[in-house]
Amino acid sequence: MKTYKPTSALFLVLLLLFCACEHIVIPERFENTPVHNFNHFSSDFRNLYGAFDAKGIDWDSLTQVYSEAVTDDMSSLELYTVLTEMLDILNDGHATLQSPEHGFFRSWNRRDKPYFTHRDGRDMDDVSTLRNVIKTAYLNNDLESGTYSGWEFFYGTIDHNEKNIGYLCVPSFNLYNFPNAFIQEAVDAFRECDAVIIDLRFNGGGTTEAFVSLQNRFASEEKLYMRSRFRNGTDPDDFTLVAEHWIKPHATALPAKPIAILSNAYTASSSDHFVVAMKTQPDVICVGDTTFGAFSSVLERILPNGWNYRLGAQVVYGPDGEYLQDAQGNYLEGIGIAPDFFVADDWDMITQNRDAVLEKALFELSK
Repeated sequence: MKTYKPTSALFLVLLLLFCACEHIVIPERFENTPVHNFNHFSSDFRNLYGAFDAKGIDWDSLTQVYSEAVTDDMSSLELYTVLTEMLDILNDGHATLQSPEHGFFRSWNRRDKPYFTHRDGRDMDDVSTLRNVIKTAYLNNDLESGTYSGWEFFYGTIDHNEKNIGYLCVPSFNLYNFPNAFIQEAVDAFRECDAVIIDLRFNGGGTTEAFVSLQNRFASEEKLYMRSRFRNGTDPDDFTLVAEHWIKPHATALPAKPIAILSNAYTASSSDHFVVAMKTQPDVICVGDTTFGAFSSVLERILPNGWNYRLGAQVVYGPDGEYLQDAQGNYLEGIGIAPDFFVADDWDMITQNRDAVLEKALFELSK
């Protein structure tokens, strides 16, 4: 693997403007034929996508194979099928294709995973049911909540095995008015607690500013947690210099305490970044399911036929300069961050007013 030197502070600031899952929209005009749509799609990925080497994918070979199936007399559904098959090989949560005629496709191998075991489908009403169970069956009478851009944030404390444990639900980072004051209220309320739980289940990500604000309020040590580069040319080796990503305690941050982060397959993007950052801190554990695994910034593009697609130009590394990987050597984009304690979100338990993931976190923290 290659190891890279960090860039200058000014260049780092410029790059950070594009981290997490914020979008750059670059519309273009081309001829609207199946062959031209295919060529535009495949060449865009070849020239802009950042993680081919990290994933060990030969895009030119894939393009050659799939181009043999593309003709100008093929149907739009046949073209859609070819493009989605190519995306499927990438297994990248930020690589998507959206067609008004044929639907939305996300290149992520767990995309059909239900929200809960013993429960089919993905219904946000079920997520609301889970959160109501937490409020009514676990939290003490000090529950505080607030709604911001339609998302309900709430916190409180839980008494468990003679420990007083703080709980904070952060349902989204997709806010430009992220409730920093409300989060700070939670931090201040947790100062006398023995430990803290931060619930990021079903948090699909959002803005850089939001997750950085949260992580720095719960950090106790300044740590380099990630490096990144951006593809900036048509040659496969054309990349920017390296940017460094740090977690830095806020002036009013929570003093060092054991922290459990709750995650699942829909803990994504900015939430992935948050988990990577917090795992550099002392006494932090992750409980639940493996995260979504979406780290790159996103470029949004438009095909001549009007279909929208997205791709990531960023590639990410650990603090040592090696690709950000799991224990088996798999690049984490599309793979996700495995928890320290695997526990599934179980619908049968929720119907009994119990949360298996939360209970495991309480058990581990009370030890």
